[in-house]
Amino acid sequence: MTQKEFTILFAGGGTGGHLYSGIAIADWVRDHYPKAKILFVGTPFGLEKTIVPQSGYPLETISVSPLKGSGITLRLKSLLRMPQAFWRSHKILKKHRPDLVIGIGGYASGPMTLMAHFTGYFTAIIEQNSFPGMTNRLLGRFVDKVFITFEKARDFFDPKKTELTGNPVRSWEVDRQEKPARPFTIMVLGGSQGAHSINQAVVNSLPALRDLQSQLKWIHQTGSQDHSMVEAAYTKQQWQAKVFDFSPHLQAYYSQAHLVICRAGAGTITELRLMGLPSILVPYPYATDDHQKFNAQELVAQGAAEMCLNENLDGTYLNERIRYYLQEPDELQVM
Repeated sequence: MTQKEFTILFAGGGTGGHLYSGIAIADWVRDHYPKAKILFVGTPFGLEKTIVPQSGYPLETISVSPLKGSGITLRLKSLLRMPQAFWRSHKILKKHRPDLVIGIGGYASGPMTLMAHFTGYFTAIIEQNSFPGMTNRLLGRFVDKVFITFEKARDFFDPKKTELTGNPVRSWEVDRQEKPARPFTIMVLGGSQGAHSINQAVVNSLPALRDLQSQLKWIHQTGSQDHSMVEAAYTKQQWQAKVFDFSPHLQAYYSQAHLVICRAGAGTITELRLMGLPSILVPYPYATDDHQKFNAQELVAQGAAEMCLNENLDGTYLNERIRYYLQEPDELQVM
C-alpha cells in the first residue's frame, strides 16, 4: 500500500447528524488522496440510502435495527437479525479489506465495527454528542481510537485512546460578514427529518406576530410530512418565507439568519458553533438517553443559546422570545 492507495470504510448512519460527519472526512480524503477507496455501510432504511449515493460514494447495506427505545416485539426482531448482520459485515470486510473502519454513529455501526475489530482491522469511532449513545459506549471498549466532540463525552471512554477533535464538518465558504439590520431573519430547523412540534409552534405564533410582518423573514426547513401545512400557513398570511422540506446545503441560509430555532442534534450544534449563530434549542424529547438535552446544555452553559424543553414550546413562547430578541439585539450579539 502506498500513501495514496488505501481503503476507508464508514459504518453507520440513520440521521444526517451521523452521516455528514463521515461524509466530511470522506470528502477531505477524496480531495487530498484521489486514489483512496471510500465505502459506506448502513441500513436500507435510513437517510444513507439517498444521501451517500448523492455524495458520490458507494453504499453497502446490512439489515439491523435498534435494540433500545422500541417495544419488546421490535427488540426481539432486532436480536434475531443480529447474527445475519454480523455475517453480512464479515462478507463486506472480506470483499473490500479496508485499512480503516470508522463507526460514525447509529445502530448500523455496531455489527460492522465490532466485526472489524474482532477480525483484526484498525477501528475508530466518532462520538458527536455530549452523552454517547449505547452503541458507541459499547464500541468504545474495543476500538483503537475514539474521537469526541464535547469534553464531557471523555468520561465514557478510555482516556488513553480518546481525542477531543470537535465534530467533522463539510467544507464551507463561511460568510462572517455583518448581517443586515432588517429584515430580522429567523431560521427554523428540525434536523434532517423535520420536527412537527417546532413546525406547529411556529405556525401558531404567526398570527400573534403579524404586527411585525414588515420586520421579519423566515427560512424554514420543515421535513417532508409538514411541508405543505407550513408553506400554506406562511402563504395565507403573506409572510416573507423560504420553505423547503430538506437541504444538505444550509450554509447560504445560515449566513442570512439572525436567530435559529432548532433541535439540538450534534450536527446542528456544530454548524451553529461554526457560524457563530444564536439559537433557541428545543431538544428532541425521545432521543436516546435524552442526549440532545445534554448537547443543548453545553451551548447554554457557554451563553451561546437558550433552551426550551419540547413540552414548554408553543406559539405564545415563540411570540414572546422573538419580540424579546428584536428589542435586545445586544443579547443576540453576546450569544
